[in-house]
Amino acid sequence: MISERNPINRILKYRQDIWLNHCSYVLEHLFKPYFKGNNGFIHNKDLYAAVVIDSRINQQWLFTILNSVLMSPKGTKLIILTDNVGIDKGKSLLKENNINLALQWISIESVKPKINLTSQVSFNQLCKSPSFWSIFSEEQLLFVQTDALIVEPIPEFFFKFPYLGAPFRPCQKSEYFESRNEQGELSGFFKVDTPIHSSPHPEVYPHLYGNGGLSIRNRSLMQRICEEHGSNSLKEEQEDVFFSRHISKYSTPVPIQIAQAFACESIYNETSIGSHSAWKYFDSGELSIHLERHLKQCISIIYKH
Repeated sequence: MISERNPINRILKYRQDIWLNHCSYVLEHLFKPYFKGNNGFIHNKDLYAAVVIDSRINQQWLFTILNSVLMSPKGTKLIILTDNVGIDKGKSLLKENNINLALQWISIESVKPKINLTSQVSFNQLCKSPSFWSIFSEEQLLFVQTDALIVEPIPEFFFKFPYLGAPFRPCQKSEYFESRNEQGELSGFFKVDTPIHSSPHPEVYPHLYGNGGLSIRNRSLMQRICEEHGSNSLKEEQEDVFFSRHISKYSTPVPIQIAQAFACESIYNETSIGSHSAWKYFDSGELSIHLERHLKQCISIIYKH
């Protein structure tokens, strides 16, 4: 229940409703008519897959999977992980809307029987388990949560990286600014004049990226990190923080400019391809620009001129 006396919560709820209404509008007026009865969406890439993990099968879930199909490289497989009830609901929802997609359905009970996808701790434990990554055959995976938004088609360029997600903003009440080196290249962020409530793990500082809500991951590398470090991770540790802490031990960190070009979360970037939980971090003006940009991209793809 949102506290009426807390203005920050009220503003965040207002922005969340704007975000959800946008998704609903695009789903009803663009996606459903476009995908209805269209059998042309098949996968033919052996290396790429988009993965949606959620047990909440509703209109927002439907928007997420259709947007993922539209914005992923053509031929990318779409994998749906949900519980047994969710599989039945998902298939019924697609059938009700006469949408035919070549999906791979995976029951979470068959992967890890005691996992509850509505629990953040349970979800983190799932992703930090080596056996979880063994269920995929594709090497490059695009993870899309239902509170993420892919704004424009993702170039295949981004799929060559072993781990890629939006830059993290440290959990501090601070004003943040961009840092640039002598060549003018973006190299990080710095804070000014605010008390620190909590800081990111020091092992995350070398690159400051990796938000998992919208992320690209190399399956084999994720499995190896889980095998070698998963048992040492506290169950409360967020899975994206876990992978971000260890990724530099196995590969050269991606330049932060590339991470920012791919996705943004707490720090708005008008040219990022996607975002995660945008209503929590963008001001109303930024959110409006972000959503209208997505709408225009959808129109340009669906109504080709």
